[in-house]
Amino acid sequence: MKRLIPLCLLIATLGIVLLSGACASTSKKQDPDFLGNYPVQSLGVLHLNIVKRYSNDLLPRDISFVFEPSTNTVKFHHKMMGDNIWISLKKKERALLRDAIEQYLTAFANKTLTPEGAKKKGAFGKTDVLMTWGLFGGAHETHPTLRFDYQFITPQRPYFILANATTQASDGANCPAVRIAISPAQCQDVLKALDEKALLQLVEELKAAYDKYDEFDSNTSAVKNIENAPEGSDTPVKQEDVSFDEF
Repeated sequence: MKRLIPLCLLIATLGIVLLSGACASTSKKQDPDFLGNYPVQSLGVLHLNIVKRYSNDLLPRDISFVFEPSTNTVKFHHKMMGDNIWISLKKKERALLRDAIEQYLTAFANKTLTPEGAKKKGAFGKTDVLMTWGLFGGAHETHPTLRFDYQFITPQRPYFILANATTQASDGANCPAVRIAISPAQCQDVLKALDEKALLQLVEELKAAYDKYDEFDSNTSAVKNIENAPEGSDTPVKQEDVSFDEF
């Protein structure tokens, strides 16, 4: 009898573990954001600029975009002051950003952008996003508000601006204040990276090609290659070297 009791406990424990695993798997498949157990996919690199607040100097940065099918998340990365900065965009947040860019492009085409209007924070909207940052991958994380602004870098060149204020993480660290400047032509490239039909088509292609899963962490090849790339130059860009539609 004494031997039977531990055996029964072992069988019961194994049953609970197996049941928990099955429930977790079922729950994951029912998650509307779960598009499949596929590796993180690179969506390319855009050569954009960052701009410091109260400055009109454009500092070149490579902004890398990746897509995580398991959470239906697009993440974009750049480096600043040695930190690897990742901003995550779920489906809803991507829709808000696309709408903001469309508003900006329409206002640019209609020449209705003004220096007075540029002073308004969130001129084209805003949304809370997940930001992770650190020297080595996502050492810290918080949820700053990403604003969709615009700024006149020159009197004839109003750039679309992605900006956030510093926000404290649960560990006490403050996230970087990001200001990414995007020209009208570059906005079209961002829209392509955020195109929902293209992302779903990519998932369909992955279904035919993959049967494995890579976690989104420092060991993921796409992420590791991005984070090991150079930060970029702090020498301001000359406006005469920048292609910009007439405003």
